[in-house]
Amino acid sequence: MTLEVYPTLACNLNCRFCDTTDRHRPPVNELSATRWLEIIDEAAALGVQRVFILGGGEPLLRKDATPQIMERVKAHGMEGILTTNGTLLDAALAEQLIEMGWDEIHFSIDGPTPDIHDGLRGQHGAFERTMQAARRLTAAKQQRDLSTPRIALHFVLTNENYTTLVDMVRLGASVGAFRIDFDALIAYSPEQQALALSTAQLQQVPDLATTALKVARELGIATTLENFLHPERLERGERPPPATKAPGLKGAPCLKAWHYLVVQADGKTSPCCVLAGQGGSVATTSVQEVWQQDVFMNRVRDGMEAHQPLPRCRECSWNILQHEAAIRAEL
Repeated sequence: MTLEVYPTLACNLNCRFCDTTDRHRPPVNELSATRWLEIIDEAAALGVQRVFILGGGEPLLRKDATPQIMERVKAHGMEGILTTNGTLLDAALAEQLIEMGWDEIHFSIDGPTPDIHDGLRGQHGAFERTMQAARRLTAAKQQRDLSTPRIALHFVLTNENYTTLVDMVRLGASVGAFRIDFDALIAYSPEQQALALSTAQLQQVPDLATTALKVARELGIATTLENFLHPERLERGERPPPATKAPGLKGAPCLKAWHYLVVQADGKTSPCCVLAGQGGSVATTSVQEVWQQDVFMNRVRDGMEAHQPLPRCRECSWNILQHEAAIRAEL
């Protein structure tokens, strides 16, 4: 149903919480723009309904590929979602997105002020450029009386921004966001671990989230703040995704491997971002063949059906697990 693509792992920022070390290196073995367009065509032929463009880096760095990918997605009538840090989304590209009928843009913003956001993102002036891009897009939509592209914000919780939840909601309202995805930090490196909340800070989060949730509801903004009401959901990597007592797929901890495919910049695949790059490659193999026959994809499916997720599945975000729970409830 959903294809998630990473046109590049390179990035123009240096976020302290980022887990993609490739962003510091020159691009290696990135798929050509031609192959990316073929992949979109193959996905459309399989019945894919949504394409999510993001990456371990900043997708708009691939000026030779990303705009073309977006045009091809909309040519097939699929829903298109882009996640970006916003610093490269200029007026010309904003106009192009509006003209093609792009559906949704997620701006990564990790604080309501330049000091907080720029400090976490590793570049002075990033906040102002991102806010300018979001506001420009909202103004252009209003001038044309359009509802798309919808704007969402994405925020990663750290010990430098956890007290700003209400301010982030109000910031979202100021740029016309319809949703804010608040996500927990996953910490691998010492630099990331230094941003983790202390036990005392974790205990403060439910009250802060409760207040922010009330403001969000008053402003009509959807959020994932409900997860922050449960401190255990902020400690990613500690426990596997929960299964239910129902047999087979109805009780599977996660169903991603049956409806989702992630393609890395070099063509390697997986059923989700946590397991990114562990499956077979679509660099020279069709999307259909990888989707149906890849050894890793089927290993994940077998494990989930047996209620035995892979160890790395402990790192999954509760935002994702909630989507999976909703699908399982329908089953």
